[in-house]
Amino acid sequence: MMRRLRWEELAQDWKAFEDGVAVLLGMVYPGLRRVNGEGGDRGEDAVLELPDGERHVFQIKSFTGRLNPGRRRKIQSSLDRAARRGPARWTLVLPLDLTPGEWDWFDRLREVYSFPLELHGLCELKAMSLKHPAIEGLLHVSLPPSTRIGGPCVSGVTPIEAGLAVGEGGRLTAYVERDVDCALRARLSSAADPGGAVLLVGDSAAGKTRTLYEAMRAKLPHHRFVQPVQPAEVRQDVVAIVTTPQPCVLWLDELSRYFEGGCFGASELGQLIRSKAVVLATLDAAAYERWSGSAVVEQMAPLILERRWSPAERDRARSSPDPRVVRAAQAHSALGVAECLAVAPRLWRELALADRAGGSPRGAALTRAGIDLARAGLKGPLSTALLLDTHSLYLADGGGPLLRPESPGDALAWAGKVRWGGASGMLLPAGEGTWNVHPQLIAEAQRADVPVHALTWFQAMDAAHDIDEMFAVALKASDHAPSIAVPLWRAMADAGISRAANNLGVVLADLGRYTEAERAYRMQADMKDPAVLLNLGNLLGKTGRYEEAVEVLQEAGASGHAVAWNNLGLLLREQGRLDHAETCLRSAALAGAADAEFNLGVLLGDLGRTEEAMAAYARASAAGDPDGEVNWGILLAEESRWAEAEPLFLGRAEAGDGEAVFCLAILLKTNGRTQEATGWYRRAIDAGDERALYNLANLYVDTDRPDLAEPLYRAAADAGVSSALLNLALLLKRQQRLSEAEPLFRQAAAQGHRNALLHLGDVLSKTGRPDEAATHWRMAADAGDTTAAIALATVFTSHADRPYLRVVLQRAADAGDGDAALVRAALDVGA
Repeated sequence: MMRRLRWEELAQDWKAFEDGVAVLLGMVYPGLRRVNGEGGDRGEDAVLELPDGERHVFQIKSFTGRLNPGRRRKIQSSLDRAARRGPARWTLVLPLDLTPGEWDWFDRLREVYSFPLELHGLCELKAMSLKHPAIEGLLHVSLPPSTRIGGPCVSGVTPIEAGLAVGEGGRLTAYVERDVDCALRARLSSAADPGGAVLLVGDSAAGKTRTLYEAMRAKLPHHRFVQPVQPAEVRQDVVAIVTTPQPCVLWLDELSRYFEGGCFGASELGQLIRSKAVVLATLDAAAYERWSGSAVVEQMAPLILERRWSPAERDRARSSPDPRVVRAAQAHSALGVAECLAVAPRLWRELALADRAGGSPRGAALTRAGIDLARAGLKGPLSTALLLDTHSLYLADGGGPLLRPESPGDALAWAGKVRWGGASGMLLPAGEGTWNVHPQLIAEAQRADVPVHALTWFQAMDAAHDIDEMFAVALKASDHAPSIAVPLWRAMADAGISRAANNLGVVLADLGRYTEAERAYRMQADMKDPAVLLNLGNLLGKTGRYEEAVEVLQEAGASGHAVAWNNLGLLLREQGRLDHAETCLRSAALAGAADAEFNLGVLLGDLGRTEEAMAAYARASAAGDPDGEVNWGILLAEESRWAEAEPLFLGRAEAGDGEAVFCLAILLKTNGRTQEATGWYRRAIDAGDERALYNLANLYVDTDRPDLAEPLYRAAADAGVSSALLNLALLLKRQQRLSEAEPLFRQAAAQGHRNALLHLGDVLSKTGRPDEAATHWRMAADAGDTTAAIALATVFTSHADRPYLRVVLQRAADAGDGDAALVRAALDVGA
């Protein structure tokens, strides 16, 4: 029986895939014309001429794996080329289905172009194939033998196909090099040509599958990947592998499944190795105890992957670009990083489902109490007595007796039991009668932005062991529940802790309770403490008591607080006392205040002392303040020193600075590098910068691509960029779409764009409404528009209008408009 056509396999040969898709599309869309792209396909792999003369364009991409930024740029480049020919519809065909993040990207593309964009992914290709079964016979005869054994190349194997659990948004966590990688990859390299077998053994949460997957992709990218759908199919796959000349990998994740069914033994292993195939397998530590004496395991000479990560592995994890990995690396060393990443979503889901009748509601309440006590600032471990005392809040909120909660003993047993191998549980034993909360549960609660129970803050404060821990609780409350932090700080301040009084003042000021804040500073805090003086000075400045603020900030600065000089400089700048402000900012910079050089650069730039401002920004950059580089680049660009400005913008743009991205795009456009500018404008748009929508639309107009400009102008206008309304109206007017342009000119005029009045009058005149046109031209002329004054001369023809015309034309002539002067002279001659 013929195996069903797999489009993802066919895509390994890009030409076969494109030709096959074109044949299928021709069956679905009669009349479809294939485009030979050897001379440049203009973004069109196939075209369907519609009955009304419009064109439906198809772009076929044989991409397997995910749509990384490079592939997205290729797709958009093809789309831009196709858009120049004005298609009625554009369809992208891919041998894959998009992830949520990829759909977000594609939906953003749909907002940019004026014609509909569609996608035929793997699901659609399969559906079309079922409706047109003849395609199976047509394509299987041309498939190379290597694609008949049932798998893609290793380089195209997705994490899900390999049995990996992907995280939020369908994204794997960033891989961290494991200590075993060197030996593991050496084994794979040595087995690549002659064949061989590699077995990786470890606890169920050690990260075996991910480690082996990454090694396989690194060392065997061109091997064909074969994975049995069911254990019983492994023998069929062995036969297929040994009869194909293509080098293959047999992927046996959880090897014990194949042992238990008697599906895989030494005979199959021997056949595979003799055929130069590579067998890659994982085995759980518990299963290894059972199967360690088997011939297969002995011949595969297992490598061990430790569940607990070594100090070197944890250091690498802490340096990961993935915040999920970094969080997991902060967990107790008894918990492996891979273990934390694997169990986090499972623990969180189980906790959510336990809070019900018939579940483990008291165990869930104990766990939630522990999570909140830890998030409130208690270092732990937490005593059983504290958990039992606090959990009643959570149990009551969930329904209390209605949930038929289990006994405290059963609840603790449920919360503390080990889950999914390793050492993970909801609560982790820390000693006799004490517990720590699993760190990934704390991270999940923070990520979900679940608020700490209001009463738990007070429970945590009462349970604090010393003043430092009390401060930790109050500081956490200040960040997350400032109104609750007030009584916590006040209790400590009333007990004579002056540091607490200072923090009380800060929280009250943040809440807008300025009178109480000042009282806390003056009555309870140590008024010789520079930090207190700084906070009081900031408060006085915020409430408009500038002279008092200046005096207090000067005292704080004289006491050695560098930030006080910086804040005093900013305050004096706001008051226009620029000389004194400059002195204070220079003092702050010398004393090491973090933002002082940057603020000094802003002040000097406003004073027109450009070279000094750039020097200040350079010092800010050298001191580690990246914001200075962008402003430095702006000053260089204003002086047309493009070569010096570009690397400053580029460095910050590549680091993700949105303002630098926008500025770099402007610089590139100004220098005529429109293709590069377009890419950076699109990056700015993806980051949510509405200005980039407007600027990119202007670039498209300048390069004669109005069809691409229109949707961008509309998006910019919807985002509140008022100039986009005017430019969109002008674009429509040039295209003689006057009925569409008119309401946009009216909106732009209502927003204060004087030029809109002139063009609105022109539209009204061209559509046979001269009186209305004259009204708007007159408004524009009265506002100083010289062109509108000339336009009025075409409709104000009576002698009664001439005195007014002479006035506005003379005003235009005095403003330097030569045409207005000529019309004014002609008017006098005609008199």
